[in-house]
Order: sequence, then C-alpha cells, then structure tokens
Amino acid sequence: MRFLVITATYHPAINPNVFRWSAIAAQWVAQGHEVHVLCTHRSGSPDVENINGVWVHRSGQNSLLDWVYNMLGLQRRRGEAGGDHPARQGRLRRALEKLVDLTWRSMYWPDGRCLWYLPGRRTALDLQSKHDFDLMISVGLPFTSHLIAGAVKRRFSAVRWVMDIEDPFCFSEEFYVNNFRLYRRLNYYAESRVLQQCDAVTVTVEQARQRYLEAFPWLAGKISVAPPVYSLPTTEGRPLKDTGGVLYLAYFGAFYHRIRTPDALLAVFDRLLALYPEWRHRLHLHFYGEIAPAFLPAFQRYARLQPVLKLHGLVHRHAAAQAMSAADALINVSNTTTYHLPSKCVDYLASGLPVVNICYHQNDPFTEFMGDYPLHLPLVWKNGIDIDELAKQLHHFLKQQNGQTVPSETLRGRLEFYQPEVLAKMYLAFH
Repeated sequence: MRFLVITATYHPAINPNVFRWSAIAAQWVAQGHEVHVLCTHRSGSPDVENINGVWVHRSGQNSLLDWVYNMLGLQRRRGEAGGDHPARQGRLRRALEKLVDLTWRSMYWPDGRCLWYLPGRRTALDLQSKHDFDLMISVGLPFTSHLIAGAVKRRFSAVRWVMDIEDPFCFSEEFYVNNFRLYRRLNYYAESRVLQQCDAVTVTVEQARQRYLEAFPWLAGKISVAPPVYSLPTTEGRPLKDTGGVLYLAYFGAFYHRIRTPDALLAVFDRLLALYPEWRHRLHLHFYGEIAPAFLPAFQRYARLQPVLKLHGLVHRHAAAQAMSAADALINVSNTTTYHLPSKCVDYLASGLPVVNICYHQNDPFTEFMGDYPLHLPLVWKNGIDIDELAKQLHHFLKQQNGQTVPSETLRGRLEFYQPEVLAKMYLAFH
C-alpha cells in the first residue's frame, strides 16, 4: 500500500512528531509499503529525497522565522540539534520575539504554519494525483496540516484520511495556537468541519478523547486513542560511574508559556539546597531540550542553583538516549492541562530510573500513565503548597532511591503496547 503523512517538520528537525512518525514509517517501509511524507521547506535540504526508505517532499515555509532562516541560508536554527542553544539567545533575539508576539502572532490563523498552506496544498494534491495513496494521515498541531489534508479529501474522496491529533486545537486555550479572543468561534467551526470530513481521529490520551467528545458528541464512533510510541535508540547499557556521590539528574523536553514552565521545578530544587546546603556539591541538574528566550530569566533568578544547572539545548536523539542512560534520576514537569500527555513519558517508563514528576493536578495524565511504577515521586504544586515539604519529600526520595532501577523484565509487558510495530498496525487498521 501507499501512504502519505502530512506533518510540518521532518528530519533533521527534532521534535516528538518527527520521532513518532519516522518510527512508524520505518515499520511500514520494512513491511514493503511505500511511504511519502509532506513537510515544509528547509534550506540545505532537497525538495525531494529518500530518507531511510521514506520519500520526503518539502514545500512551503514552516513559520515566519523559518522563512528568514531559509532566505539567509542559516544552518543553526531552532528545532534542530545545536541550533538555538540558550547561550546564544541574546537581547536581539528576545526583542524580535517580543515584536513578533505583538504583531504576527496576534493576527495569523489557524497557526504560525499558515504560510505552508497554499504550497503544501498544491504539493499534496499533486502527490495524491500521481501516487493514488491508500491512506493519508495529517499530524497536528499544526492545524494547517489538517486543512491541507482536507483539501485533498475534497478532491479525492476515495482516499482514507486519519486526523492524528497530537495536540488539540479548538479548545486548547492554555497552549497558544492563535489569538483566541479573535478566532475562538472560527477555531471550533473549522475543526468541526475537518472532523466531519476525515474517516478517523486519533489522540494520544483518554482525557483528550473525552474533551473532544464533550465538544463534538457525534465523534464517539470515530475517535480513538493512539498512545505515544517508544522510539528511543538503544545504547550500550548504563555506563559504570564513579562520581564521588554526585547525583546526575536530567530533564528532557521543552517548556511552553502557561502550559509547562520551569518555575515550580526550580523553586523546589532551590528550597532543597536551602534546607540541605551540603547537597550543593552533590547535585547536577541537566536540561536537554530547547529553552525559549522567555524562560531564561527563570533559570537566572535562582543564584543558589547556578552552580548545579547545565542547559544543553537540543541534542541528537542518540545523544539524548546516552544522557538518559547516564542519569541517576529523571525529572518531568507535567502540563497544567489534563488533556496533554508528554511523548517522553514512554522513554521515562522504559528507563527504569527513579522519576520525579512536578505536576499540578491529582489526576495528572503523566502520573496516571506511570501507574504503579515503583520509583515514581509525584510532587503536586498547587496554591497554598508548602514548598519546604515538597523539598523534604524530594530529598528523601533522591536519598532512598539513588542507585535503584526497575528491572527491564518488570517493564517489558507494559512497554509492548508502545512499540512502533504496534502503532503502525493500529493505523493500518484505519484503511
């Protein structure tokens, strides 16, 4: 069979959608299927190329900033390993971000990838005409990818279309998608239209499915949960370490305004060092992932933490796997929403390492996902919380769980459900 995946970015971009769909596409290619990916243009990369058996077609701009990158031929860029390192984010970058916030981001619709729509639509229609795909999958956010797929479905009604919703659109007001004050009604109308057009809808967590059913009850027979995929490269095993009692703690992922910020995490660790000053020489707190300029002041606010913080920026997937393998414990910051599940949750589960989770709800999706995982500490951050108490819980957990791991045999049964071959088969069932 022939498949078309419409997603805003692909290799060499580094983000959860790329990890998910490159892993699933690899499974389909191994099974003898023909897989095409439509994504946005990148200077230095050909408009058409074959990557590990997957045909990649690039057309249109990913965003206004990416248009500038492409126009100037810049290779160091956000969303790629080593591209937008926190150490290189100066006053000019922060000023430009502020200017764009006040102008372009307050006006665009449906999202910052709207520049992709017209060229992406042309390319998608051309690809469908040439290859007669059996299954088309649009990956959002961005919602623009679903609009492109909708244009294909209107002209080629026979193609089966799956809307893969990694992040919700119309009701996701906490996560900035567009100016909800201007476009709230349009957002609901537009998503309702494409949800009616498509043949199936997938979300990554049950809470998101329930939110969509509240907004669109008629989706009941059409929407299902397709969970995160485990695609972290294998490493040689946990390295033998002699660190003199130093604890290497690692956070993996980005931060987002209003939905996931570093403030609570940093506040708890700051209190930990205040209550247990001897730990100032025991902790190394590493961050792997893109740190937007808006969050740098939060890291700079805590003078006591500066000696233990290390911001690595985005690193290649294999380097991230090695860093995770070398850690003594992993740190997660959950979303303030209950309908987003961080894709790295499967990687954290598979690590077997102690996991500290800063969360905001008793029914936090990450906490529910970890379930009875024995080395998991949820620290609920809410109004009126005693930060000293959270710091004491953290201290006790790190002290008691240091060196402990969950045996891979214990985790094998749970991890089977998140393997790429299982997800690849699940999407095939929609054909």
